[in-house]
Amino acid sequence: MSTVYDAKSLDDISIHFILCTERTGSSLLSLMLNLHPEIISPSEEPFALYLYPNYHKIVTWTDEDISSYVDDFFLLADKNMALYFTQRATFHSELLANKALLTYERIVKISYLNFYESDQKNKSTVRVIVDKQIKYVYHLTAIQQLFPSAKFLLLTRDVRDNIVSKSIRKLNWNKHPFFLTAIWKGAYSRMLTLPENKRLIIKFEDLIRSTETALQKICTFLSLDYDSKMKETTGVFEKFVMSKKHLIEADFTDKLLRFHTGIRTPLDESKIGQYKAFLSEKDLRIIEGQCQNQLKSFSYEDIAEKKSSSIRFSAYQILAFLYRPFLLKLYLQLPLGLKLKLKKRRNRRKSIPV
Repeated sequence: MSTVYDAKSLDDISIHFILCTERTGSSLLSLMLNLHPEIISPSEEPFALYLYPNYHKIVTWTDEDISSYVDDFFLLADKNMALYFTQRATFHSELLANKALLTYERIVKISYLNFYESDQKNKSTVRVIVDKQIKYVYHLTAIQQLFPSAKFLLLTRDVRDNIVSKSIRKLNWNKHPFFLTAIWKGAYSRMLTLPENKRLIIKFEDLIRSTETALQKICTFLSLDYDSKMKETTGVFEKFVMSKKHLIEADFTDKLLRFHTGIRTPLDESKIGQYKAFLSEKDLRIIEGQCQNQLKSFSYEDIAEKKSSSIRFSAYQILAFLYRPFLLKLYLQLPLGLKLKLKKRRNRRKSIPV
């Protein structure tokens, strides 16, 4: 049966964001947040921003508007929706059942409430949504305009460990440590421009070493009471995936479990400071020199006594700019119809046997 909402219950739900780069612990933090009965932290989907131009002006939603929204929502999806979202027909029916109260903000909230976490909790208890879409780091102005009351959790990890982790997992098309340094610096420089009363810095290292204290700070920041169940992460993700394995291919299930090994096991400090065994002293000097201000802002190991290299690697900085902020902002400006055509073409390519 479709959930029927009232306008006030939806309007009272607040939307906030996790900002970070890859391999920073966002999946772990999202898992912890989802263990709180009043929070949903959905999988990374950019629908709220990408669908805004075409749907935010609708005052009276029709059946056709809703059908169009559902089609576009699923077509734009980045993740495996069979795993992470409710069934399409169920979602469609729920929107129709709430047609009379829909606004763009409310349909976005109902969309968030249909992510997989709602299978594990009563939707009526949810007071806070925390989105961890990594792309939003590069769309902060647009996100603040769309969600003016939003707060931001700045999840950071030591750039040196972040570089090593990305290299090991072979993320990003360019694996050079200086390119990855430029990606990290560019992202966190943007985050630090947010007003201090709108942001809370959470370090991956604190999340591992002082879990309860970090989670208490987050709950206070989000105006919620802390729940100790948020620490009980072991086995939760694996149980969830296994409960959904009938919906996805076995190969994908195995790949997903291997990729998220870190959130399936007890919290482990062994990967904190791993850069010391991987990065050369020369590379460290350059990395620390480039990120010195950000490292100090996040209170990482004091590097002031080290003589930072004066070497500039502008080529990597330019590549990082083109790869992230430039391309993402360019894509954001594309009409929705063109975005959908590009996504259809990409989906067709994925379906071609090789």
